[in-house]
Amino acid sequence: MVLGGSFSVLRHGPFRLFLLARLISMSGSAMAPVALAFTVLGFDSHPASLAIVLASNTVPQLALLLVGGVVADRFSRRHLIVFGNLAPALTQACVALLVACGNATTSRIAVLAAVAGGASALMQPAMNSLLPQLVDPTQLQEANALLRLPTNLIRIVAPAIGGALVALVGPQWTLGWDAASFAIAALLCSRLPISGAVKSGASVIRDFRDGWSEFIRRFWLWSYVLSGAVVVALWLGGYQLLGPVVVHDLNLGPAVWGSIQGAFAVGLVVGGFISLKWKPSRIMVACVCANLPLALPLIALAAGARLVWLCASAVLAGIGLDLAIVCWNTAIQEQLPTALLGRVSSFSSIGELMAVPLGYLVVGATATHVGSASVLTVSAVVMTLATLVLLAAPSVWAVRRLPAEQSAPLGVGA
Repeated sequence: MVLGGSFSVLRHGPFRLFLLARLISMSGSAMAPVALAFTVLGFDSHPASLAIVLASNTVPQLALLLVGGVVADRFSRRHLIVFGNLAPALTQACVALLVACGNATTSRIAVLAAVAGGASALMQPAMNSLLPQLVDPTQLQEANALLRLPTNLIRIVAPAIGGALVALVGPQWTLGWDAASFAIAALLCSRLPISGAVKSGASVIRDFRDGWSEFIRRFWLWSYVLSGAVVVALWLGGYQLLGPVVVHDLNLGPAVWGSIQGAFAVGLVVGGFISLKWKPSRIMVACVCANLPLALPLIALAAGARLVWLCASAVLAGIGLDLAIVCWNTAIQEQLPTALLGRVSSFSSIGELMAVPLGYLVVGATATHVGSASVLTVSAVVMTLATLVLLAAPSVWAVRRLPAEQSAPLGVGA
């Protein structure tokens, strides 16, 4: 079979193996939140207990992402990815066993969630920086799009399947599959033909400083991350937190919110297909502009718009978000030295995530006092301004796709 156009990247055997591993692990990960929620609520109905478990998974990620960035550039990324899949395989297996035996408690599950979160933080920078060693430099955007496209499709159907499995056979079996999917992914990733990292001989502190210097000297890079910290915090606070509140206040019910979420997922899939074909020369300008539709669902919610407009705004937001993510990943993979990708991607990730908890608290508290509509409107305006201001920076317009001969060759610094 001869693959052409956007799917020619599938000719690379290592990329196909990596994609298969991602799809298998995602099939479990997308179902696990449903099972985990009903597991915790099954023995403790207080929402605070579930919040503790979720926070236990998130906090180690914030604490260890920078460490993961340094580690990804000093050691074999293949080994780190295998470890990052084996750790949640073991923790989810332990959770499933605790549930099956009736010994699950909030504290025990929280400890296991913290271990899984820490492993994820150590693995994520390696995952973000692996593609240049798996595909040709000219195919990075297609590879990024193809990694996200089937993943987004799984996100549409997997939660519903997970809910059905929890109802039919219990959460322990759903969590058991999540553990098995991570184990299978670890096995597949162990076969990736990637060489070990080139040892620089420098200290960890020196490696960290080199990564920070590379990050901070590129205005287009750190300014986008800074803008993203604002946009992501307000987006999650406005859409994920206040969205269900507004739908409830309008007496529309959870089915309507599910329809809006489904429309957003459809937008992500459409954005993935567009990314396979559209290759903007000024990739950072496209990346910045693609974030603008994220304000649309907040405006529609604030206006109490009809369902058709709520869903339409969610579709456009999903398209924009997926385009922005693919363009951003491609830009940093093309523009930065391969040996520094792990550290720089960790700075990027932690910069965008660190404001999220504060965003939830500020948006939630403010909405309680002044109303959801006002907060959604202000959030949409601030998000838009934080995005548009980047277009005034000449360095954002100066970032263009590099010719293939200027990109890093396959297998270097893996």
